[in-house]
Amino acid sequence: MRTNMMRKPGRVAALLAGVALAVTASVAFADDAENAKALTAKLAPERAHHLAVTWCSACHGPGGISGQATFPILAGQPAEYIVTELKYFHNLSQDERSVTHETQFEQWIYNITGWRKPYSSYLHSDDYKYDNAPRNEERAWDFMKGVARDLDEPTMQALADYFSKQAPVAGRLGASGDIAHGKALFQDGDANRGLIACQSCHGPEAKGQGPIPRLAGQHADYVKIQLGFIQSGVRSVDQMQALIANLNQKDFEDLAAYVQSLN
Repeated sequence: MRTNMMRKPGRVAALLAGVALAVTASVAFADDAENAKALTAKLAPERAHHLAVTWCSACHGPGGISGQATFPILAGQPAEYIVTELKYFHNLSQDERSVTHETQFEQWIYNITGWRKPYSSYLHSDDYKYDNAPRNEERAWDFMKGVARDLDEPTMQALADYFSKQAPVAGRLGASGDIAHGKALFQDGDANRGLIACQSCHGPEAKGQGPIPRLAGQHADYVKIQLGFIQSGVRSVDQMQALIANLNQKDFEDLAAYVQSLN
């Protein structure tokens, strides 16, 4: 008994041709996706250098050494820390876009090839409690959200590599605060108030490691303000929030003065 398909070989041929075209198209799209990823990675260092010189330096200073305590010094920061921070700001901007950048076409590419634009695979973060930010900090976060909004992962990594390789700023005296007391808190902690030694995470010379920032040479006023943000919950850093819960503003001032004095 002959089926309808057997009676109509032209239809079978057309169907097979359509399947072949679909397979060919999916392979071509996969190749295009891989080529796009390779090109993005190739151009990332050049793009990052351009951004660092033309954009980042406006606030963070040439080579990542800012002249104002409003803006943190980036020179010499661990690359992983910078990438982490850029992703946080990037994620804040994506939250406001209702998470998805993807068009139906992009979703189709993902279904076929498994490749997705780097930014759409990031986890979202609430590590910055944006709604609770003081006005000046809120304005800074607005700017950083705009800068990080469309950065792809290779460019974020290239920016981090650029700033991590810049010569760190020299330590400076002159900040208000008791450096000796700050040094004692940083190196030894204060068991009576639940503070373990800051050097346990930030390193004995406060140079940071991995996702933990370098504090050596950082603006004392910036460090002091950020400690207050962490303690109050504006910045959600759970481990630190618990550790500094019983410290006061004088402690923050002393710690900040000490780390600014380090090279």
